[in-house]
Amino acid sequence: MKTIIKIAVVIIVLFIFALPVLAQESEKDKSDWPVLKGPYLGQKPPGNKAEIFLDGLISTEENPEMNTAFTRNGKEFYYCARYKNGWAIFFTREINGRWTNPKPLHFKSNLYMDRDLTISPDEKRIYFGSNRPQKIEDKPLKRLNIFYTERLNSGKWSQPRNAGKIINGTHGGNYPCVADNGNLYFFTSRTDGIGKCDIYVAKFSNGRYQPPICLSKAVNSKQNDWDAFVAPDESYIIFSSQNRSDTLGDQDLYISYKKNNGEWTQSRNMGGRVNSTSSEICPVVTLDGKYLFFTSRRRGKADIYWIDATIIEEIKPKELR
Repeated sequence: MKTIIKIAVVIIVLFIFALPVLAQESEKDKSDWPVLKGPYLGQKPPGNKAEIFLDGLISTEENPEMNTAFTRNGKEFYYCARYKNGWAIFFTREINGRWTNPKPLHFKSNLYMDRDLTISPDEKRIYFGSNRPQKIEDKPLKRLNIFYTERLNSGKWSQPRNAGKIINGTHGGNYPCVADNGNLYFFTSRTDGIGKCDIYVAKFSNGRYQPPICLSKAVNSKQNDWDAFVAPDESYIIFSSQNRSDTLGDQDLYISYKKNNGEWTQSRNMGGRVNSTSSEICPVVTLDGKYLFFTSRRRGKADIYWIDATIIEEIKPKELR
């Protein structure tokens, strides 16, 4: 009994002496992340030329970051960044007027790659690409598959679920994007495609997804076409394409608009206000329609940029305005 009491006393003493250290570490963590208040993490909105987003905090020199998503009310922000041996989805939210220090979603793992997320327009799901297996005991998948996590009543996110064979097939898929009607856009490499990688849509009908269809040559090319963002009403699609004849760099962002007959206009390069001599990927327009976010490697690694989304209307074909 005396031995147990001595051990308890030692533990208590150690804890008391450790408190100042823990407090210092806690203060250090807080000081590393500044006080950010207001819409879009308190950042001044960009104009008609792309600017880096939160340089040194979100877009850092240490790690590559890409692919973003704000909730419609602007109170939550998600993005992907390298996490140890893989990639993870990070998030920050505005609480009591202040943005929290970003941290990865609870299901992150050193073994798997979770990236290229999108929030469904109803904000009930986050879709993303991952190589995580169906069962924990299995090896990581050889190809990225599309997964989703659902928002629980508590506000937290569920454990990820594979989107299934109809979507992923045997070739997998990545960079999902969901329209208001549930249609799911993503890229994959399949035998019925036009190029090396192509953009497909799996239409949502009668409560389930139909077999994916490759988009037309107005969008896809014989090159790599991927990372497609589709407007919630499917009025336009922005995507990344590699090594086209009019590409400014390695990969550029292109846009195509939906015609009245349901067909897509011939895609066009979004120009030097968005693209550079490097690579531009991962486009997404905020749910409020105000800003176009994308990823660029113009600083040598992947960083997050944004620009006023009015460019989408400005370069739209006159006959569709």
